Amino acid sequence: MKKTVIIAGMIAIVGSVFALTTQNNISLNSGDKGLAHQSAPQEEGLKWYSFEEGYAKAVSEGKVLLIDAYTDWCGWCKVMDRKTYADPAVIAKLNESFICVKLNPETAAVYKFNDKTWQGSELLQFLGNGSVTGFPTTIFWPNPSSDNNRYVQPGYLPPNDFSNLLDMAKGKKS
Repeated sequence: MKKTVIIAGMIAIVGSVFALTTQNNISLNSGDKGLAHQSAPQEEGLKWYSFEEGYAKAVSEGKVLLIDAYTDWCGWCKVMDRKTYADPAVIAKLNESFICVKLNPETAAVYKFNDKTWQGSELLQFLGNGSVTGFPTTIFWPNPSSDNNRYVQPGYLPPNDFSNLLDMAKGKKS
């Protein structure tokens, strides 16, 4: 009898902890949903553009086009926004040499590019050379006005690793 009471008490404690953890995760996720990925969010001087606007700006300014492919449900995409894209050193490099675009291929948006009309998922596969399989994915297009060489980096990268990747991408600019 004493063992049954102890086991029942332990189950109640574990159940309460699980319920609180689940409740907190739900409220955190619903509070975060989409905040980092509204059209053209601003984070301490980092400017995000729509694809069409960003492509035109990268061509006219001779900068590397960076495409951040994300989805609203992607937890690592949100971490990338909070940690990597909010890092002051990353922001400084991006503002100096890159034009940044946010692209959510799961929205109903339609894009006009290369005399074609594209769904988001079609444009993403074109930009990612058919190799985008998850999120987040970062695509670098060093010379959007003169060639179609694009480089794909899947997954989350912490600020230091991402900063090194930005240096490599900038080095591909001709």
